[in-house]
Amino acid sequence: MELHRGQLALIAGGVRGGELAGDGDESDDGLMLLARGGVGGALDALIERHQARVLRLASRYVGDAVLAADVAQNTFVALFRSAPQYQARGKFKAYLYRLLLNQCRMARRSARSHVRVLSDLRESGVGSEQVLQRERQRDLEQAVARLSVKLRDVVVLRFCAELSYDEIAETLDIPTGTVKRRLFDAMAKLRDELEEP
Repeated sequence: MELHRGQLALIAGGVRGGELAGDGDESDDGLMLLARGGVGGALDALIERHQARVLRLASRYVGDAVLAADVAQNTFVALFRSAPQYQARGKFKAYLYRLLLNQCRMARRSARSHVRVLSDLRESGVGSEQVLQRERQRDLEQAVARLSVKLRDVVVLRFCAELSYDEIAETLDIPTGTVKRRLFDAMAKLRDELEEP
């Protein structure tokens, strides 16, 4: 099943004939309930609303844009499949990010079996400052990838998804204090690893 942004089928004036109106005022929970009830366009509206952030988070987590697009699509497929079991409790973002993190973890596990081929940036005519910037970014992404899953989840949710401590705690189902401690530990490990000798 492929989901595309262009599938958004919105009709002005509310839900008519099983389709969703385009006023954009529905809450995420409301859209999930409409999707569960088979209202066309409800899931599309959720995808439209969250796809940029999901894609950005997936890209940071897996470190590959093509793989991130697959992860994002798989996340929304999982969301669609889970609609019948979804409980509207005002915690949609936590639910969505849990699905996303699971998809990211699965993608990383499968990607480890493949060897990455890195292109030679100098031959592509990229300036030395850009090469250094990309190298620093790659070093940071690799350092984040080496963090334990618990620490990596907190870092990615905080800095890529821009969630608050409380939202991260809700997403991971842990106390806020644990989120702060894990973030502190992760930042210390990253600093140690990235400091030049």
